[in-house]
Amino acid sequence: MGVAMTSSQSFALSTGLLCGLVACSSGGADALLAEDGTPGTCKASYVFCDGRCIDPSADARHCGASGNCQGRAAGALCTSGTVCIEGVCGTACGVGKIQCGGRCIDPRTDASYCGAAGDCTGANAGVVCRPSSGRCAAMMGGVCQEGQCLSDCPKGGQTFAVTGKVETYKLPACVTEITVNAWGAQGGNSTSGSAGGRGAAVEGSVCVAPGSELTIVVGEQAPPAQYPCGGGGGSYVAIGTTPLFVAGGGGGGYYNYAPGGGATVLATMGSGVGGVGYKNAGGGGGFSTDGRGIMGSGGTSFLGGAMAGKPQPMNGMILSGGGFGGGGGASWTDTFEVGGGGGYDGGKAGLTNSSTGGSSYLAPSAVQTKFTPAIRTGHGAVEIRY
Repeated sequence: MGVAMTSSQSFALSTGLLCGLVACSSGGADALLAEDGTPGTCKASYVFCDGRCIDPSADARHCGASGNCQGRAAGALCTSGTVCIEGVCGTACGVGKIQCGGRCIDPRTDASYCGAAGDCTGANAGVVCRPSSGRCAAMMGGVCQEGQCLSDCPKGGQTFAVTGKVETYKLPACVTEITVNAWGAQGGNSTSGSAGGRGAAVEGSVCVAPGSELTIVVGEQAPPAQYPCGGGGGSYVAIGTTPLFVAGGGGGGYYNYAPGGGATVLATMGSGVGGVGYKNAGGGGGFSTDGRGIMGSGGTSFLGGAMAGKPQPMNGMILSGGGFGGGGGASWTDTFEVGGGGGYDGGKAGLTNSSTGGSSYLAPSAVQTKFTPAIRTGHGAVEIRY
């Protein structure tokens, strides 16, 4: 049975079908109807273009349209990659960003338009931040922070002691170069007289991106024991997974023999592997991989958390584990075995006092570098200066 419709109802129905096939403006079908129901008249602020009511402040096909939407009144067709914003075609920038020089920028941090606002022209274009003084500053360019250019940074830095955990240090946004001094820890001292091998020292300066976050591990001396001792922890400074400076820790001491092996090697190549174990004693952890050993005696790598290797005692023997920073743990099987030191490459475990310290590392881009082998007693340390 048919139902009679008025002309307005028939138009509304056809408009609804049209909106199901093509994109309509946010006004929908009712935007096509005047308050009196006459077709072709759009509600306030809308314009009738190409058989539909559009919002000229946001429609990309008729951006800025007006009047009868003919000729110049038809507005502009926004090209690919642009949108209609308040009746003008332009690039859509995210929250907190504006368009400057044909790209979206954050005026709080962009060194070319620092402090820009509005249309980013004339006085609204902000300022260009010039590099501050220093070798690395010229390489990095100027620095914009919170809409203001930063000139030379005040001197600063921090010294890090043993905490037994991985630490982070956020550099100020104006810092483009740091100077690092790092010392690896000594291996464990035997209470019977043998000293643990000494840790190495490294120093140098390196360029960093403004606002970089450093990851730092300070090597811990392995605990003392009457017989075999664990290796000392290495000290590390890195950005993410990239090492900058590593100071190797020394190997463990044994009874009243000669001292344990010191950290005497500067790595010039390699991938930061863990040290080789000996029987049940653990090798020192490297930068990338763990030291080898039995039941956790190997020191953990820097990337794995730099944990100390565990001791593997037998028959009530008093032995020591390694130091935080990847030191390998000591063991006793049918012989006494001492742990290797942590480092860029972990030191190897060995019989009695034949373990070795971990290797040290200097970033290839570092300048004014210095490596001092087997010098540090006690715990390690790290100093950051800028």
